[in-house]
Amino acid sequence: MATAKKPTAKQDPVGAVADRSPDGADGIRHVKEFVVLGAAPAEDASEPDPNKIATLQEAIQRGLHPRGDVRLDGCEEQPDGVSRLLRYSVEVVPAEADEAPERTRTPRQALASGD
Repeated sequence: MATAKKPTAKQDPVGAVADRSPDGADGIRHVKEFVVLGAAPAEDASEPDPNKIATLQEAIQRGLHPRGDVRLDGCEEQPDGVSRLLRYSVEVVPAEADEAPERTRTPRQALASGD
């Protein structure tokens, strides 16, 4: 009796990326968490949010092509009462399966638009 083989990265690029991503992916979203001191960043800040830029950069480093804007999905106070866990996510497409790579949202584009 033959056992089923696990699909290779070429056959299942989304599964392969999720397997190696410690922050993981939520469906087709790359999720990145940061632990910071103080309050959550203001939504209407005049300066770009460095955590959003870092989320884009990490997604690209993991072989994903970000699409659209990074969003702040949550802010949780940590047990120490001082720090907060910030959860960011961005819609992604595995680079290997991307049929429109020109739509990739880069950190440079985010900085230029003031995200």
